[in-house]
Amino acid sequence: MRARLAKLWGLLASLCVAGAAFAQHPVTLDDLFELSVVNQTAVSPDGEWLAAVVIRPVTPGEMYGRTFYEMDVTRADVWLISTKTGDRRNLTQGARDASGFWCATWSPDGKRLAMLSTKPAGTEPRGGDNIRLHVWEKASGTIKRLSPRAMMTQTMGGSALYRVDLRNQFDSAHNAGRCSDEENAPFVWIDDTSLLAVALPQGNVSGLLDAYTRSMKHASATLKSLERGGEPTVSAVESGGAESAVPLNASLLRIDARNARTEEIAVVPAFPLDGDLQIVLAPDAKSAAVLTTTRATAPSASEKFSYPFGSWAVDKQLGFVELAAGSSVRWTSLPATGKYLLDLLSWSNDGSAVAVRARPKISTLTLTMFVASARDFAVTRVSPDELSVAASASGADVPDTSSVIWTDTGGLIAKAVRADEELSPLEYWIRSARSISVPRADWWLLGKGAEPVNLTSKMEHVPASWHRSVSNGRLVGVADNALWTLDIGTGQATRLASAALPEAAEVMWASPPQSATLTLLIAGKGKDGVRPWVRAQIQGDTATVTPLALPSPTARFESYDAARARVLFEDAAPTGTFLWATSAAGGDAKKLLSLNEHMANVALGETRLIEYRGIEGQALKAGVILPPDYVPGRKYPTLLWVYAGATVRGLDSDFFNLYSPGMYNMRLYAAKGYVVMMPSMPLAPDGGKNDDYIDLPKGAMPAVDKLIELGIADPDRLAVMGQSYGGYSTYSLVTYTNRFKAAIAIAGITELVSLYGQFDPTARNYGGIEHQKSANWGLLEHGQVSMGVPPWEDLWRYLRNSPLYFVDRVQTPLLMIHGDQDIRGPMTQAEEFFYALYRQGKRAKLLRYWGEDHGLRQSPANVRNVVDEIVAWLDANLATQNK
Repeated sequence: MRARLAKLWGLLASLCVAGAAFAQHPVTLDDLFELSVVNQTAVSPDGEWLAAVVIRPVTPGEMYGRTFYEMDVTRADVWLISTKTGDRRNLTQGARDASGFWCATWSPDGKRLAMLSTKPAGTEPRGGDNIRLHVWEKASGTIKRLSPRAMMTQTMGGSALYRVDLRNQFDSAHNAGRCSDEENAPFVWIDDTSLLAVALPQGNVSGLLDAYTRSMKHASATLKSLERGGEPTVSAVESGGAESAVPLNASLLRIDARNARTEEIAVVPAFPLDGDLQIVLAPDAKSAAVLTTTRATAPSASEKFSYPFGSWAVDKQLGFVELAAGSSVRWTSLPATGKYLLDLLSWSNDGSAVAVRARPKISTLTLTMFVASARDFAVTRVSPDELSVAASASGADVPDTSSVIWTDTGGLIAKAVRADEELSPLEYWIRSARSISVPRADWWLLGKGAEPVNLTSKMEHVPASWHRSVSNGRLVGVADNALWTLDIGTGQATRLASAALPEAAEVMWASPPQSATLTLLIAGKGKDGVRPWVRAQIQGDTATVTPLALPSPTARFESYDAARARVLFEDAAPTGTFLWATSAAGGDAKKLLSLNEHMANVALGETRLIEYRGIEGQALKAGVILPPDYVPGRKYPTLLWVYAGATVRGLDSDFFNLYSPGMYNMRLYAAKGYVVMMPSMPLAPDGGKNDDYIDLPKGAMPAVDKLIELGIADPDRLAVMGQSYGGYSTYSLVTYTNRFKAAIAIAGITELVSLYGQFDPTARNYGGIEHQKSANWGLLEHGQVSMGVPPWEDLWRYLRNSPLYFVDRVQTPLLMIHGDQDIRGPMTQAEEFFYALYRQGKRAKLLRYWGEDHGLRQSPANVRNVVDEIVAWLDANLATQNK
């Protein structure tokens, strides 16, 4: 009897444990801090191994404050995973000394894995004091530092500093390219054992570590100087032709990965603030083309920038360098029609020349194609006046190498638009995002002294890219949901007979040009984030199209293992984050890595899309997240998450993302009993003369009314919150209406006149160029805010779009949150608004986070405090008990 009772109690106990294991709870900040993030994946050349860079969860003993916590690769490790067995191990074990390893890049023979790291050595502090190049050797299983020099790593989040673009276009096996979506690699493999790397001058600190500590270190040094009283603490900037170029010279290093032997090839000027340093290896990997930024382009009263951002607002220099010790860069000179270089595209097939794009004036958008000879350094124009070589077609201010193809005879096939139809990259991106038509870009055959030929004029729709088929020399592209070939000699485009492609098909991956069989991975139009995928294999005039089975509807393409014909997907699912490998020919998917499985224990509220009409009658959608314990028919306190210009289209919006960091995770507030809604808030296209302050309520307030009409929102318990331009939206809305009982404005702007000229607070100690770091004037004239002109040309437009001048209307209790290192809107923007409310005796609270940037998520302690303060403000002003 006792044995039976003991057995029964044991069974009951095990059931209780099992029940507890499956018990779900509303999401907490601790759940989010426990997340690991897949930053990058790299498949070995033989397909045997997958190197995965994984950012560790937030735990005590790590280093913080270098960038946004969830994307901080200085807290990452490299995992090695067998694609055969799924066996995996942490190669780097960075948690032991709070170091990070990332940007994993295989050597062409797969015997080594180069990576960046903060790992300390000798007397260097825990967490490291710089970013250096390391290599892992498969044979010995060891990791060693290759150079003591600091690598020129670019920053993450916001406007990237120290941007680099190193490429080996003729060998995909060691074309380093990007470390991740946020970072380019400052090194590239030259061959099986040698690396080309870009290093900062001795004593400099890599940008990723330096970006937000630079000004604080300078402040500390200033205090010591003041105490000594022996030297002035002045910093000077000048205008009117006397501006200083940055005194920074980067070193091109050739490093032998076997023995760490390092040779300095040459020194090149580098500008840390805008533009980038481009280096593209020649086909024989014995030389390289270099395009470097030397300084910011000086503004002129007589000429305005056509596009005042990135590579469009800097002076550049083109040259060639031999990849041997003690070389020097041979600089070229472009004609007046190419005075302002934009980007370096690619080498000709025989390695005799490179293609670049440039323009004659800062006020023009039209780009001209030039060919620069690597032999005699002569520069020849190859595109006519009536064409612009696709500045807008890429929708970005970064090099678009897919827009140019060299022929075997030295001609160029380039994507181009009519010069009078050219758009800025920003205009193109906005039109595309809002489904507004853009100018047609055709593919033209260009050559020295030859008349340009439009190769795609007879096609109804034009492929976004072409890919060379070695089997017959023709180009293959996708248009009208079909595969097409283009004969360069005749200009004849032919539709290939094959299975139909998905709707709105686009090429996501293409095999290297030298591949015997051309392989394309193609994705179609998605619904709620789910996209159909196919693999197309082209041999001669025959194409075989095979559907790809996704391991999950929410899986996202990571990379393709050409050696074993497998597709790698990442799936950030409600039950965890997983890396999958699936055969391109069909078959079962294999799970290679499982992370964040604790999220399976999180109770998620229902998500909905609601349809409504804006004030001007347009059909709009809003996203809604309900509390996990939502009861139909009960009216709930409601938090409106706003961002002027944003449009909600589907359930794949970032608004619904379970893995959003910190205060940006809207499910945190739903877990506290609030209904959370994001309305669509369409605005006039950026780039003109806009009145966003007047237009932004037109999509927001009708969404509130619709949620009340549906019986979900309690009209007496409404709150509004937003960050960045959403902070501006919040400041604006509380001057429009008193319907909200609480408001939270995060990192927002309030007064556009002063914002126009305010320095970036993180620019301190960039001697002589501190004033050039701020992007505010460009954003105000041409970008997101779009005043169209500077304030002295249209002061009233600036004033009527500044919430500060309507602060007397505010009755809503307002919580303001700002960081003193904010690169988008200085903290004074919040301070001015707070003081205006203080002067009137109105309810407000200002939280100033020292050392925090625009995102306010560098320190986990600050992230926790921000969330606690937001919830406390909502609870204090909106009773959370449901009616």
